[in-house]
Amino acid sequence: MRDKIDIMVAGRSKTVLGVLDKQLQNPNYNVRQRHISNGHSNPLYGISESPDILVFHLSAMGEDEVNSLFENPSESRPATIIIGPADNMKCIRLSMQAGVRDYLEEPLNDEELQSSLARICGDLASNVPAEQQSSETMMTAVVSTKGGCGASFLATNLAHVMASEGRENVALLDLDLQFGSLAQYLDVKPNHGLVTALDMADQLDGIALNAYMAKHSSGLALMSPLDDEIILPRDIDSTRFGRILDLLKENYSRIIVDLPRQIDELSADIYERADHILLVTQQEFASVRDANRLRNLILTELAVPADRISMVINRYDKNSAVELGDISRSMGIDKKDFILIPNSYKSVAESINIGIPMLEHARNSQVTKAIVEASHQLEGREPGTRTDLVGRVMSNLNVLSNLVRG
Repeated sequence: MRDKIDIMVAGRSKTVLGVLDKQLQNPNYNVRQRHISNGHSNPLYGISESPDILVFHLSAMGEDEVNSLFENPSESRPATIIIGPADNMKCIRLSMQAGVRDYLEEPLNDEELQSSLARICGDLASNVPAEQQSSETMMTAVVSTKGGCGASFLATNLAHVMASEGRENVALLDLDLQFGSLAQYLDVKPNHGLVTALDMADQLDGIALNAYMAKHSSGLALMSPLDDEIILPRDIDSTRFGRILDLLKENYSRIIVDLPRQIDELSADIYERADHILLVTQQEFASVRDANRLRNLILTELAVPADRISMVINRYDKNSAVELGDISRSMGIDKKDFILIPNSYKSVAESINIGIPMLEHARNSQVTKAIVEASHQLEGREPGTRTDLVGRVMSNLNVLSNLVRG
């Protein structure tokens, strides 16, 4: 790859091209414009050298313009970002069929554009083909064994760490149907909720699913109920819900589910499908008692194998009156098998209040390091193995930092 990333901005509006050109001014980029006038809609038609990245702004002829991308062999298409109309499902579906890396809805959010470019630049730098970036899908259910144990916080930050690696397509599913809070933890505002997705489940495919996900700047995709949606578990059609889970599994390599403490048809489906179930508790006897009861219910009533269930002690304090050994004996679990997330009230509270995940808010916090280690454990890596996670995260953040300064 060249020293500079070659970016072509293309479209029919000279005004928009000028704005995009200014937004992309950066010493690491070589930006060129391709104004499309009468004739071919294909932004790559007749060019002598293909760019590394194509940023394609759609006009009122959006569907024809997206279709024109198919004129180029798939192996020769550059990584493409499309900027198009919101809620145009046909354009979105065609874009994904054409292998587009991102579809950004208008009005364009500059931060989303810069973050999308940063992720693509990271992939180009590592020379990892897009089709090789995802491994077999892994679903993890995170469950609070008592109210206030911090399962939603853990689910959000585990998903964010996995997405920030830059190699995984991560979906976060908020199944707190009445008081879901994950959108606030990420400071994103979903335009389409879980209820709408369920209503459309029979018509959805993997391409259309993308429109029902709220996107975080890290690339993490969130599906959650909207604030004005009132849902009861008994109102959810299990077949349609299963269809949503199937689509998530087909289109994301990592799925994190924030699951309320309950045993019903909805949760049973998740427990059955999950590769890992994290039961989150705290160092207090009431929480440990409830954790033990829930674990036994999952083991006996749902017949989930014990090796798929892990216990997480959140806000762990080695000086607590309830010691790890006490919990170990009470639950019959070896001390080394617990996942420990240390107590750091101030930084965690700040992270939640401002909607910035811990990896971005307090990178060097012991809580952040424990969550990163937990993600490694779920991935099957040896504890303490750094792999290239930190390097990739730092690389992406450095690129993004350069973009902001530029």
